[in-house]
Amino acid sequence: MSKRLIGIDIGASTLRVAILNQDKGQVSIVSLLEKDYADEAEMSAHLKELLDGEFKIGDQLVTCLPARTAYVRRLEFPFQDDKKILAAIPFSMAAQLPVAIDDCVTAMQSVQPTENGAIVTVAAVPREILQSLLSSFEEADLPLHFVDLAPFCHVAGLGEHVGSGLLVCASSQDTTVSLVQDGSLEDYRILQAIEGPGSTQLQQLLREIRVLTHGVDSGQLPVSLMGERGRTELAEHLQSAGLGVEILSLELGGEMVEGPFLPAVALALRARVAKKSRSFNFRRGEYALKGEWANLRRKLVLLAALLGAAVLIVCGSMILKYTDKAGRAEQLQTEMVDIYRTLFPGSSTIVDVPLQLKSAIRDLQEQGNLVASGQASPLAILKELSRLPAMVTVEIQELAQNDEEVKLTGRTTSFEAVNQIAKVLGDSPMFSKVQVSDAKMSLDGSRIDFRLLLSLAKLGADQ
Repeated sequence: MSKRLIGIDIGASTLRVAILNQDKGQVSIVSLLEKDYADEAEMSAHLKELLDGEFKIGDQLVTCLPARTAYVRRLEFPFQDDKKILAAIPFSMAAQLPVAIDDCVTAMQSVQPTENGAIVTVAAVPREILQSLLSSFEEADLPLHFVDLAPFCHVAGLGEHVGSGLLVCASSQDTTVSLVQDGSLEDYRILQAIEGPGSTQLQQLLREIRVLTHGVDSGQLPVSLMGERGRTELAEHLQSAGLGVEILSLELGGEMVEGPFLPAVALALRARVAKKSRSFNFRRGEYALKGEWANLRRKLVLLAALLGAAVLIVCGSMILKYTDKAGRAEQLQTEMVDIYRTLFPGSSTIVDVPLQLKSAIRDLQEQGNLVASGQASPLAILKELSRLPAMVTVEIQELAQNDEEVKLTGRTTSFEAVNQIAKVLGDSPMFSKVQVSDAKMSLDGSRIDFRLLLSLAKLGADQ
């Protein structure tokens, strides 16, 4: 997920803002902005104007205090426990400051373990200076995440680009000279702002460079210039003193950043630095950023409310669908019961209509098989009887069947008709033999009562 890194360099009368975009570890320039201001009220107005818009989660906004505003001390402790060190810092700093420690806000770098304990670099800033800076951002309604200290923030952001050498930041407020070794700040000096060629500040700058590079061939140690006054004239003056000087530039996402905007870019890049790096952040304790968490909490509450409403809507929809389907199922059950009672009016117990219908259908199929299944079924025999000649009048009174024969009892008009019946049934392939077992005339002579014995033909037998 991409996020913005925003560095704000507050000069004596100029405000410079660098807005970078970081996406999957790659940094690109969004915009570089510049505004002049006359007082703090105008600066706050410019901040609000330049950074107008909604800040997303993950955006980081960084600024710094001038180097001259802080007291920086390296403290040694005979122990390495972080909690003990935090508790001991106010007492150790109080003994080394020209002002009351209660009037200052402190920040510390990561603890550096040693053989006999630990060393930690601590910075103390007068409380009123920090409060004045924070009030400018609060008036502009901007979530300030980091308040670092020059030149530590510059090296934290640009150290990997400088490597080893001297980093000179010449601004309208002051000039800082930082000795950088393998991307880390080893020592630094704070000088007055350079006024112009031939000024005493230039001679002082050369002296401090020689002090920092004592024991090192300063001609082999590269000097990088940045800041609004780190221009060609300063570079030429230092080169004339035998120093290897370059005006620092930085390429980000295919775009070049020149000297005046490099302090702001360094602040933006400082936001990527891990918490345990050698840098400061005065935005802690009672001055920690709280407004962003409040905004985030409101958003989370709104999101939770929307999620709850969505869950209620989904649950309500499911309940309505279930109720509708349950009502429909009950209606279908009532219809099935009515149909079953219509089909089987004698049934008194109804438990499971589909299962009872299947059972009834199975019983009917079994009864039908008794009548109609097989080659010599009762239905097939009746079908053969229906083939008797139309001239023969016959009344079947009884038909009894087993696996081998059929006994047929009936009435007809004459003995000739009995013989015709026997002949027609004898020609049927269903019967192997037809025998008239009895034939007699009724007392009034109006009919002949007969009994036939029909032997069933076996399947596969020759007829």
